[in-house]
Amino acid sequence: MRRAAVLLLLLLSVTESVWAADKANSPRILGVARMSYYVSDLGKARSYYEDFLGFQEAFSVKAPDGADAVFVKINDGQFIELIAEPPKNHGFLYGIGFETNDARGMRTHLASLGIKVPDNVSKDQSGDLSLEIADPFGFTIQIIQYQPGSKTARTRGKFMPDSRISTHIDHVGLLIGDRDEAAKFYGDAFGFVREGDGTKMKIADSPDRFELGFERKSATIDRYHVKDHICLSVPDVPAVTSMLSAKPAAKGFREIENHQLGNGKHVAELYDLDGNRVELMEPPKTGESAATEGSETSPGKEIGSPSDHSATAARKSKSH
Repeated sequence: MRRAAVLLLLLLSVTESVWAADKANSPRILGVARMSYYVSDLGKARSYYEDFLGFQEAFSVKAPDGADAVFVKINDGQFIELIAEPPKNHGFLYGIGFETNDARGMRTHLASLGIKVPDNVSKDQSGDLSLEIADPFGFTIQIIQYQPGSKTARTRGKFMPDSRISTHIDHVGLLIGDRDEAAKFYGDAFGFVREGDGTKMKIADSPDRFELGFERKSATIDRYHVKDHICLSVPDVPAVTSMLSAKPAAKGFREIENHQLGNGKHVAELYDLDGNRVELMEPPKTGESAATEGSETSPGKEIGSPSDHSATAARKSKSH
């Protein structure tokens, strides 16, 4: 009897090890890789993200159509891509990128779901394996597998100055037409799991998240600017926004909007010169789940409301 019990335990251990190995090797999304924006003026965009927010350019490439593209580094696996080209859709957003452990495997998986995929997976201008698909709402989704020797890999451990206001992208968000449809698509395609009030989805075992932006009013360019956003994790939002507001360059940008969530966490909304929103949010406290965040705005206040735009315009007109 005792021998049988030992053999059973060994069998269970081996089975668990095989399952864990299969899971580790199966194609999956590892986290947020980048947010890619079209910019009207590359020099001014660089100044905003580098000089004002404290990040640093890691490298630049030529986009397939010849446009200049700059990669501003958040950490070794996360970037903001600035593309010097007129916007084509969804405000100034080109698309969002997710990192995978197996780009070719992800292509096969997506094709099995009936999702339109490219004929093959190839190296992009950075030297990483990648493919692009479109979600049900027309957004471009990039799936990227970082490669040894790529421009991304060669920047590892570099271009991360102490001046940068954040070291991690908490989440990216898109303005989608139907939350339930979006949740099903991203759940089936990438394994994302809805959490909390259903407005955000957890990305597998990663601390990164994906936000399902939605509103009943008609989608306009201004609303895409607001809902299509990147959220940076910042330990002390009031301290960072106070520091940024004190910079002389702050007078040239839209005033920073500060508010507080129901759980006491501080959040701030910043906007670059093309109107794209950069959200700052404090990370969950020890023992607190990100799912407890609740509403993304403070009571009675809508992010990026017309009154905010009008007030900012009035302030700027007085300053000139």
